[in-house]
Order: sequence, then C-alpha cells, then structure tokens
Amino acid sequence: MTNRAGRRTLTAAAVTALVLALTTPSAQASDNSTPVPLHPTEQVSITLLGGSAEGYAAQVAKPVSGGYGIFTSANGEQLVERQLPVPADRMWDVTFLGVVGQQLGYVFDQPGNPTRYEMHRLNVVTGVDAVLGTVTSRPLAFTADSWIGTADGYLVSTRFDNGAATRLAKVPPNSYGFDLTTDGLLAQTSGTDGETHLDLVDFTSGTTERVATEKAGILGYDISPTTITWWRNQTVGEPQPIKIRARSGGPVTTYEETDDWADNAQKVAGSDGIGYVYKSKDNWRLRTVSTSGAVETVVLPDESGSLRADGSRWLFSVGGRGQDAGVYTVEGTTPTRVATVDAPDAPVWGISMAAGRVYYSDNPIFDNEDNYPLARPTPMHVWSRPVTGLGRPVLGDEVELDYGTAFLPGDPARSMSFSAGRGVVSDQFTGGWFNWRLLDRGRTSATIKQEWSFQPTGESDDRYPNLSGPYMISAGHVFDAAGRQIYSRPGAAAGELFTWSGNDDLYGPRLVYTKRAKNGDTDIWLRDLDRPKSKKNPGKLASSKVSSPKVTIWGNTVAWQSGGRELSVRNLSSSKVRKVKITGPLVELTSGEGTLAWNANAKTYTLNLNSAKSVPWAYAAAGRTIRLDDHYLARRVSTGAVVVYRSYAVPYRPRLIGTFAPAGFTPNGDGRADTWTPQFDLSKPVNEVKLTIRSTRTGSTLRTLTGTGPDGSIRDLVFDGRNGAGKALANGSYSWELTAEAKDGEGAAIGIRGEKKITGTLKISKV
Repeated sequence: MTNRAGRRTLTAAAVTALVLALTTPSAQASDNSTPVPLHPTEQVSITLLGGSAEGYAAQVAKPVSGGYGIFTSANGEQLVERQLPVPADRMWDVTFLGVVGQQLGYVFDQPGNPTRYEMHRLNVVTGVDAVLGTVTSRPLAFTADSWIGTADGYLVSTRFDNGAATRLAKVPPNSYGFDLTTDGLLAQTSGTDGETHLDLVDFTSGTTERVATEKAGILGYDISPTTITWWRNQTVGEPQPIKIRARSGGPVTTYEETDDWADNAQKVAGSDGIGYVYKSKDNWRLRTVSTSGAVETVVLPDESGSLRADGSRWLFSVGGRGQDAGVYTVEGTTPTRVATVDAPDAPVWGISMAAGRVYYSDNPIFDNEDNYPLARPTPMHVWSRPVTGLGRPVLGDEVELDYGTAFLPGDPARSMSFSAGRGVVSDQFTGGWFNWRLLDRGRTSATIKQEWSFQPTGESDDRYPNLSGPYMISAGHVFDAAGRQIYSRPGAAAGELFTWSGNDDLYGPRLVYTKRAKNGDTDIWLRDLDRPKSKKNPGKLASSKVSSPKVTIWGNTVAWQSGGRELSVRNLSSSKVRKVKITGPLVELTSGEGTLAWNANAKTYTLNLNSAKSVPWAYAAAGRTIRLDDHYLARRVSTGAVVVYRSYAVPYRPRLIGTFAPAGFTPNGDGRADTWTPQFDLSKPVNEVKLTIRSTRTGSTLRTLTGTGPDGSIRDLVFDGRNGAGKALANGSYSWELTAEAKDGEGAAIGIRGEKKITGTLKISKV
C-alpha cells in the first residue's frame, strides 16, 4: 500500500511475516537456504574400466569434488553413477580389475599389519555391490567364481563361495613384472647376461614357455586368451618394432610402427591381434594388427582412449565435448557409441553479491589431466540471478552477462567483484601484466593494467580486485571509475620483491588498511579518499598483535583481527569498540549492513552488530568465499555450488557507497562539460530518486531532477545549469541534495557515514 506522502509502507501482516522470518539468522540455516544450480561442463574426462556384451564401467572426473565417480550401465544405455562403499578420501586405495559378464571387480586396500584387501563385485547393470571378503595378498584378476592372486611364489585362485584356494602355476623366477588373464600369465624376467625374457605360463597345463628374448629390452607387453604381444622402445624418427604371436604358438609377426605419435600408446592384445589408440598429428586413431600382419587404421572421435578388448570387439572411451562422450566399440572399421554419459557439473569459482543480485562464474572447460580450469583465451562464464524472499531465498531467472572473466591462479574465487551496478572482472594475464576491466551496467567503462609483482613471502602474486562503488583496490592501489590510480597505501605492490605487505578493504572512498609498526605490532589505519590529507587523515584506529590481521569496513563500521581468537568492531562515529571471541584460526572476514561474517574453524559465522547482546551464529557445514548483501549471505560449499542464506533482520536503508562526478562544469555551449552528470552508487535498488539543486546563499530550490536506480546505481541525472523555468544560472557554487527510497520499502537513503541527508556542492563557471 501507499501512504498519503506517496511512500510505500508494509501492511501489518507483512510486518509480522518480516519479523517472524528475520528476528534470527536462519534459525534453521538449511531450511532458509537455496543453492544456485550448477552448469554442466563442456568437456568430459572419462576412463573405461572394462566392458562386456552385457555392460560397461568407467571412471568419470567430477570437477566439483576434484575426484572421480564410478559410472556403469547396460549395453546401449546411459552410464549412471554408482556409490561405492568406500570413503571419498580413500578412492585412491581402490584397484579396478575389469568387467566379467555383469560384474566389475575391484579391491579396496585396508591399512594394517599385514595389509588386507577387501574384495568387491559391482553389478554394472543393477548397481548392486557385493563384499566378498578379505585376503592378505592382493587380488590381480577375477573370473565368474574366483579371485586370482599370488601367494608364496604361486598364482592362486580363491573361490568366492567357500574361500577354497587352488594353485594355478608357479611365478617364473627373477620376474619383475607380469600381465595375466584368467587362464595365463606373461612374465618379464631378467637373464644373467642382461637380456630380457618373456615367459608364458598356461594355467590349464601348468607349463611355462619362453616366448621372447630381447637384448635391447622390452618397453611393454600384453596378453589375452588368444594373443600375446610385446614391443621395444622407439627412437624418434625410427620405426618401433611391435611383435605379435598367437598364444597357441606359431610364427611371430613383427609390425614396424613409423608414426612417432604412437610411441607411448599402450598396445592391447585382442582375439586375433592387437590394437592401440593414439593421437596422431591430425586426428585420433585406432591401429589394429592381426597375428598374420594385416593392418587397419580407423579414425576415432577426438579424446579417445583407454582401449579394452572384448572378444572380437574393441572398446574405448571418448571424452572431450559432452555431446560425444561415452563408451564406444569398433567392429570392423566403424566406431559406434554403446553407452552415453552426462557431462558432470562445473564448480563455481568467482562469487560476489551486490544490490539484490548474486554473481558467480564458472569455467566449463577442464583439462583431462587434472580437471582444473584451463588458463587459455576461453573466458570463464559470468552469471547473475536476483535474490528475493522473506524466508527461504528465492532465486530469479539466470542471466549470462555479456562479458567473461579470466581464470586467475591462486584463488579464482576472487577474480571478480560487484558493487551496485558496477563490477570488475579479470582479463587474461598477458606479458607480465594483470588486466582488469571496470564495468558499469554491463559495459566496459575502463581498463586497468597492473605489473606482476611478488608477495613478501616470495610466493607468486595472487592479487585480486575489490570493488566498492566507484572505487577499486588491487594490491594496495586504489583506482577510480575512470581507471585512474588515485592512491597507493603503505605496503602497496611496487613490482619488485618484498614490496607488498598488509591487508586492506574499502567502502566507497573509505579505505582501511594495515601497516607494520616499529615495535612489531600491526597498526590499523583509516584513510578517507574524498577528503584532503591531514594530520587526522589517514588516522590510526588501533594496534594488533597479529602479524597480518584481516580487516573489513562497511559504512561507518570497521572490524579487524585483534588477536588469534578475537575480533574487534568499532563504530567510527562513537569510537566504541566491541570485542568478539572466535573459535579457531580466522580464514576470512567481511561485513555488510549491520552484519559481520567470518570463516573460522571450518565454519561460517555471522554476528548482528545492531544488538550489543547478540552472539555469533554458526552456519551448518563448511563454506568459503563469503559475501553479504541486503538480508542475505552467500558462500561456496563443498558441492562446488553457491548457496544463498537468509540472514539477520537488520535495518537496511539504502546507503550511499560513493559519488563519481566532477566538482563543476561549464554550460557555455562549446560541447565540452556543458552538463553535470553525477553518478551515484547506493547499496540497494531505489526508486523515487530526486536531485535538488539549491542556492547556497538563500537555500531556495532552483531545480529538481528525477531519476532511477534499479540496481542501486543512478545514471540518468543530467543538469544543464538552468533553473526550473529554463533560465541559465549564474556562475558560482550551488548545493545539491540526493533523495531516494528503497525499492523494497525499507526506508530513505542515507549517507556513507549514516547521515540523514546526502548532500554536496558543485560549481558553475562559463569559461
């Protein structure tokens, strides 16, 4: 409803709902939170573990967690993630043994003395996992009813049902590596004269046959139920000899691979020859060579790999672009996809909040080696959603912004920052320079270049931008909305070693920073960039025993780390200091309107600064990269997503962040500075925007301009130097006053320091 003065008011029911929803910070944090949906990656990293005519199993990288998941499916269906009964941080202790029929066999190492090995079979069609017991010797293969491993120098088969063990064959002496199938073993042994031997052990007959002796050594070998193969290392520019023979005997076929790109490809023995997948200069290829020497080459989809043999079929996985990813087979010369896979989610990296919106960035392209975003010209995507709601936060429609941000080393979560309608994003690091793009309502307004430097610790530079209205600070240097450097605090980076130290934060023109004192303490300083330098500007606020204390400022409140387990909060008007005890080492500290937030002891905490009796509130589970805006808190959680929480019911009138405007103008019609177009940035969306121009002598109103501030930024006020009747004003100084109402009805705009009126002066001169 609207009162007679034209101001929005809340109904009694709305006020009651507001009080009930906001008197505590998410009394049930999990109930009053909303995750931002993740986007699928554009690239999939997949490794085939095995397959049969009945189904397939593969490892698929999960960039969010940094690990991988096990996915299985029946033939012709989509791979589905299966949850193994193994802790996430112990997946590296799992060894997969391939697929037999519908079963994926794997072994889970159990630490102890001696080490024990827990045997499992996972049904690739149903996803049912069966624990088959533990043994003290590592299983190496399995059949439909038994495990195969070594014990006391023998290959031993152990039945699943009753644990009965049967010796299959003696491991050849002097062997230092072997490969095996369910019915045979190919062992690499060393001779007394420096030669390398390959011995074939047949489990059925128990016989051992020496199939090869190589003076030049053996790079690799493989065995199937019908074929054996081995190959030597290759000198670049010379053919690589690959030798193939039937298990049953007969002549050895030698194929000389002349493509250097195939040097390190794993050769796989199949039913009638071998195959190997490699990336050539132009494409991905499958080369097959039969035991009789027949050679075929099949062009495969990009990112093919992890070749397996299943009878006469060749199976392999295809990663890369999501639309091509999955498990493929080649029968003859045609690749056919036999199982598909959805692209995994991409984690959120950058995160920011401003004027009722949450901003976040992700990079959907991942390197197949380590699943980390690539520092390549492809920019990260930047997205935004509006946030509303009195209880659980409601996220509005997602918008992809028309600019990207580059991935930064160190902490990409801080590679962008937004405030009101402004933003700053990182461009590519090129030629020893950081590049920042300043944005105003989605358009680039200026570009800033900063030279690479080093931290005092000698570590590489990981500076990040921090934006507050028309001001941005990076590595201790402050820039205005036009990209001009206007101030460098003590300890700012100077492009050399050991020249950058301290922490800082800013709210509009108010900069708080740390500086090491002569007595070894760290002093907390405040500098107002809108006011001239004086004995009190900058001014020392306090000292801390912490060597590098974290600091934060919002409006008229400054907070800093005053001890290892203590924070201090100071109101700059009253100079009162409040001490806050914290648990655990401080990791992150930030502030918003009436709210302090920090990460410590693997938890996120908030404190209502409007109540002297308030106590810290701990949010459930761990999070990082915390951001505050309006009545909301956003942070990244372990799932890789951004979660938005409802926070305190603090009074939140729009607060001026900063003004970017010339001190005066010259309305003389020469086309230069003929109008005065101030830019105002406020902390939340506003309407009913008015700019009143008054006489400094009489105080009478000369002109009233109206504008809008849908994102907290006001950009449509234009003063031409004339009064309301259209008459040109005389040269001289004039006062102005800005008024605006919060779009959500929470009150009138206030000044940076909490002033009830937002005022200033301008000068008209007709030169």
